[in-house]
Amino acid sequence: MPKLSESIERKVSFHDLDAMGVVWHGHYLLYMEEAREAFLNKYGTGYMQMLDAGYFEPITHLDLNYKGSFVYGDQMRVEIEYVPSYKACIIFNYRFFRVGDGKLMTEATTTQHFVTKENRELELLRPDFYREWQEKWHVFDEE
Repeated sequence: MPKLSESIERKVSFHDLDAMGVVWHGHYLLYMEEAREAFLNKYGTGYMQMLDAGYFEPITHLDLNYKGSFVYGDQMRVEIEYVPSYKACIIFNYRFFRVGDGKLMTEATTTQHFVTKENRELELLRPDFYREWQEKWHVFDEE
């Protein structure tokens, strides 16, 4: 199956830091959101398209594994990779690298489930638009 991925880069600013002078742990959620938006825009299914199809996609699971700390001035690269699933969810893996030396600093995974806009109920089956998107990008094809 093809690997669907994207990456973004950003420089660590002073406002990203906590009292210890490292990136505050909560900011990683923002960085993952930026990477997800870049991914969704690259592969043609942004949040507005999902809303137009009648769904919200809240994060229902988050796993973060910190291996190092970013400090002021570091350039970070966030790589995001789609994890194919036949379930009614969207799974992404993330890897955060320090650009200067290529060191892997953080790994993460998010899972988002489909919730209907109309009544805010959990969708148990993959919505049609999502199945069609998976087919378009051949996410289940053998290599």
